[in-house]
Amino acid sequence: MNTQKLDSLLITNVVYGDRSAQFRLFELTKGMLYSTCYRIVNDEDEANDALQDAYVEIFQKIHTLKQPEAILGWMKTITVRKAILYSKKKIYFDPIEEAEIESSEDFDSWFDTEMLDQAIASLPAGARAVFLLLSVEGYSHREASSMLGISENTSKSQLNYAKTLLKKRITKLLQA
Repeated sequence: MNTQKLDSLLITNVVYGDRSAQFRLFELTKGMLYSTCYRIVNDEDEANDALQDAYVEIFQKIHTLKQPEAILGWMKTITVRKAILYSKKKIYFDPIEEAEIESSEDFDSWFDTEMLDQAIASLPAGARAVFLLLSVEGYSHREASSMLGISENTSKSQLNYAKTLLKKRITKLLQA
C-alpha cells in the first residue's frame, strides 16, 4: 500500500463524512487490514466479517482521531481488536511444559514466506495470536496480553512456545 496517498486532505474528507474519500481510504487499506485479520483468525469468512466490523467502527469513530498522521496505526489497532473478538471462541492457550521450549538460539535455515505462513497458520490459536501480535504487528507483551485477556507471563511463554514450534515445523517442511 502506498501510504503517501493517505494525505491530510483525504483524511480530512473522511472525517467530514465524504463517502468517496471513505471509499478511497477503504481501497487503499483493505488489503493490509484483511491480511492482519486473516493471520489472526485463520479463516477467510471470519476475517471478512472482522474486517467489515473494523471498517464500521473506523468510520463511526474517525472523527475522534486526534492525530491524523497516526491513522494507519489507529486503523490497525481497531482491526486487530475486532479479529481477536472473532477468534476468541477459538483461542485456547495450551499449557506449556518447560521442556517444550527450546533455547532462543538463532535459526539459520533458509525458508521462504510461503513456508513461514504455512508454519504460522499451523500454530495453536493462542500461540499464533501472541506471535502475530508481537512479532508481526509489533505490539508489546503488555499490549498483547491486554488485548487477549491474559497475563504478560502467559504472553511471554506463548511467544517462546510459538517460536519453538515454528522452528520445528519449518525444519520439518524443509525436510519434506
